[in-house]
Amino acid sequence: MNLPDLNKLISYENDKIISRYRKDYPNSKMNAEDALKEFMKFVWLCHKHRVEKKNCTKGNSLAFSCVIHSDMRDIDNMWHTFLLFTRDYHDFCDLYLDGVFFHHDPLINPDRKVFDKNDEEELTLYLSYIYDNLGEDTLIKWFHDSIAIEDGSLK
Repeated sequence: MNLPDLNKLISYENDKIISRYRKDYPNSKMNAEDALKEFMKFVWLCHKHRVEKKNCTKGNSLAFSCVIHSDMRDIDNMWHTFLLFTRDYHDFCDLYLDGVFFHHDPLINPDRKVFDKNDEEELTLYLSYIYDNLGEDTLIKWFHDSIAIEDGSLK
């Protein structure tokens, strides 16, 4: 599997998805365009994680699941919206992800908080991976409700 081009992913446009997201989620924190862009960054990150895990390039630093957390609800809602347009989603996977179908697994317990040391370690690795690959702004945007922020930056 090849790693998709991040710039190509975040430049993806689909007026049907944007319009439907606006209709279904008028009170979301992210506007439709931002939610689609953040979803594309998530897609890229998951693929990068999978490629690196397969190639074992980072050892234990990859010992986490690249998943949607409850803080990322707007991104998950955009994914749900995209999935409604099955042909568009299929074509997207075919053209942008080299034919790899990017499956959606629902949040089993969206209100679950971190409970044990393993969960905390895995989340720490995941947050570090997001920060290292997509930057502080993305990490803050995705986990704003859960991370300590002071003067617009992580503390």
